[in-house]
Amino acid sequence: MTDRLSDRRTLPSPLHSEALALAGLLARETRDGVAIVGADGDLVYWNAAAGAITGWSSITIAEQNVAKFTTTPKALIEIREGKWVEVRQSTLRVDGRSYTVVMFTDATSQVHLRDTRGQLRSLGLIDSATNLPGRELALLHIEQSIALARRDKRSVGLLSMKLDRYRQLREAVDGHAAADEVIRQFSKRITAFVRASDVPARLSDDSFLAVLTALTTSNDAAVVAVRLLLVLAEPFDVVGHARSVHCSIGVAEFPRDADDAVSLLGAALAAADRAQVQGGGRYSVASETAEQRR
Repeated sequence: MTDRLSDRRTLPSPLHSEALALAGLLARETRDGVAIVGADGDLVYWNAAAGAITGWSSITIAEQNVAKFTTTPKALIEIREGKWVEVRQSTLRVDGRSYTVVMFTDATSQVHLRDTRGQLRSLGLIDSATNLPGRELALLHIEQSIALARRDKRSVGLLSMKLDRYRQLREAVDGHAAADEVIRQFSKRITAFVRASDVPARLSDDSFLAVLTALTTSNDAAVVAVRLLLVLAEPFDVVGHARSVHCSIGVAEFPRDADDAVSLLGAALAAADRAQVQGGGRYSVASETAEQRR
């Protein structure tokens, strides 16, 4: 009963075609839940993935009112407490008859992540403008990354990015809203550039951070900084106007430059300050800064 399309006796004759047989095969193989509902509201098809996602057999769903899947305008539906699915719908006409095809995926983790982000944002732990972690969460991740790197005998890199001439940026563009859009695009570009295992963060209005986890060789972070400078130097399209944003990057690595999260962050911030003093639009390595002070 889980896969009713394979039982021709239970299906209306219009569905008995080679094309729909192929569609049934695809529906059986997909990880998305697939339901087909007739114009009278009766369930015609319920694939195995639909049962796995919802926990309902075709018999169970047929006995319930499946209209919640076909009439709601919402993309996210809570099918029971704590269980969410994301729904897409389309209409299928076969031999003059109309069917509603409903495809859905398990969105429970997505909703939980959204709710968690909302809680963190309300506590000030996530930046509201960019949705990036703030300083406290960044420090926590640095601590965790150092602990893992110490165990695996690897390195952790920090890239401290400070926008050059940030005050002029806000005064030059058309109001604060355009400047905020530049910041949002700046943060998205950083997020898209780093690896999925790395963590970008916003420390203050003009200061960002990227935590580079599990580096294999020394100076890996400096190589990433050079490439990131090129990526961030490309103009941003803000309301049809090209806006250029330059930044200075401070590079620090564990264990070379510091042995704990706070000291490592301080070393990266100091290196970024030095890059700005040198004229901006460049990077500075914390170890080189320390050598020059001796």
